[in-house]
Amino acid sequence: MDLRLAPMTLLAGVGAAVLTVAVHQWWWGLAVASAVTLLTVFAAPAGWSTRLPFAVGFGGVVVLFAVPRGSGDYLVASTAPGYAVLGTALVVVTLAIATLPRPHRTSGRPSDGKAGLE
Repeated sequence: MDLRLAPMTLLAGVGAAVLTVAVHQWWWGLAVASAVTLLTVFAAPAGWSTRLPFAVGFGGVVVLFAVPRGSGDYLVASTAPGYAVLGTALVVVTLAIATLPRPHRTSGRPSDGKAGLE
């Protein structure tokens, strides 16, 4: 696991979310941004330092933009395109978590099979 990739993939997820929110009001912008985001999730190798930081960056920014601002405005409104962006974020985070590699189990037994009997 190379954790040096995590900050870069997190930043890529943040950038993808900002761009998705910026163009989600146009049907073609929403379609292209959602397709590119989902393809990026599928193309990135499953892992703690690759796919998961991208998904956390994307999902976190989308949720942050869905919270009302001080003036009462929303960047992601409760419209069909807004719900599509929230749904895309949910799918991205779910896929990233569901495809994490399983942790390696370490047993307390020696590898020669004698189970510590000497």
